[in-house]
Amino acid sequence: MSDAAAAGPFHVSVNVDVRITDPSRLGGVDESRYAEALTRLIQGHAWEAGLEIVDPKSIEVSVTRAA
Repeated sequence: MSDAAAAGPFHVSVNVDVRITDPSRLGGVDESRYAEALTRLIQGHAWEAGLEIVDPKSIEVSVTRAA
């Protein structure tokens, strides 16, 4: 991609399936607490990747226990 083609801004939506491998690092004790922690993680670190969260309410995190 050329520099001209890389000029933005771009709109990005992300849908990702992740597994919590070290629950103690998130400090949660149940599904809702993990979801809150992950939402805060996304909000707090998006800027490190050069991202601006246009609508903070658009962040949707769902946590369910694995069988």
